[in-house]
This record gives sequence, structure tokens and C-alpha cells, in this order.
Amino acid sequence: MLSNEYQLSIVTLTKNHVFFNFFVNGTLTNTDGYICMSINDFDRLYKDLFRSSKGQCTKNYSSNPPVQFFT
Repeated sequence: MLSNEYQLSIVTLTKNHVFFNFFVNGTLTNTDGYICMSINDFDRLYKDLFRSSKGQCTKNYSSNPPVQFFT
């Protein structure tokens, strides 16, 4: 039986939220834009995916984050 591989690629990390891309088997699933979650919800999602996929879930930081302008 084949299991899915999940990748959570963090694009931006703020004080309270995580903006990330979600890949399943190498395919981007959130094509409309980044997913935003609270840090606690993101950590819970990662732990749940890691357990259910028997370790086939990785969390990383994007090597090409978006340019942001702060005024």
C-alpha cells in the first residue's frame, strides 16, 4: 500500500501566524495562494500528518520567500 508524502513549506512566519504552501506527493495543493494558520494549529497539523503518514511529512522553510514592503 502506497502512502502519501506531505510537505509543509513555510513562506512567512509572523508572531501569531504561519503562511505556507502545502504539497502532497510533490504537487502544490493550495493553488489560490498561501494557507494561513495560527502557529498552534500549524504545529498540530504537522504532528497529525506526521503520525498518520508514518513519518512521510516534512516541514521546511521556503528558499524563495516573497518580497514584503513594510511602511
